[in-house]
Amino acid sequence: MFTASDKELVADKKKPVENEWICMMEGIFNKLNHTMIGVVCIYTSWLCWINGFEKLYTWHVFLTLIGYHLLMAEGIVLLYSGNGWTQKLTHSHKRTVHWLIEAVGCSCCVVGIALEIYFRESTNRRHFSSTHSIVGLVSLAFLALTLVNGLMALFAPELRRRIRPIYSKLGHYLTGTVCYVLGMVAIVLAYEKKIYRQNTITEGITMMTVFTIAVTVLSMVGVVKTVYNQVKTLAK
Repeated sequence: MFTASDKELVADKKKPVENEWICMMEGIFNKLNHTMIGVVCIYTSWLCWINGFEKLYTWHVFLTLIGYHLLMAEGIVLLYSGNGWTQKLTHSHKRTVHWLIEAVGCSCCVVGIALEIYFRESTNRRHFSSTHSIVGLVSLAFLALTLVNGLMALFAPELRRRIRPIYSKLGHYLTGTVCYVLGMVAIVLAYEKKIYRQNTITEGITMMTVFTIAVTVLSMVGVVKTVYNQVKTLAK
């Protein structure tokens, strides 16, 4: 018959095994996530090449895809402990790389959306007349909010007297999550646009839709865990 100490010993032996399985699954899903990011970006870049980079709309598609689907996604997952290529970086280095990647990604999104606005203005077309464009506009608004509270999170120690660092960081996580998710939703909606329907087959569009949704979910795992832990800290 097991005593209490025997049960504790068995439980302690199970923990390392469970942790190994969790780490292994995290590694598998992380590699799968990076693969899907790469496949969608390469495939869409090829479609943009076919459509022609002399067209402003092509640049809109290309820049927003690179901004949201590649750079923002990579900027988010690099902070996750299960991310392979950043595991050996210190937290300070991760934060620096995160800022650099996200700054370039945000710039790509802003320029890509600005080009589409200019294109529609120059051709006398209606602005924000589709679900895709409206979702993209809302994402752009949250992008601006994310940059503002991101700066607050970056300088949280200096602003400690006015606002607790956990609040500025939590605000950055929340607005950044909304910005990224809405941006990816806009990309999924864009797969029904002419540039995709004319240059690829239905199976290709289906593949990109599934991969984009999966990338969005997998990229959010680390953020959800962080926000959950911060909310628990605030509740204490």
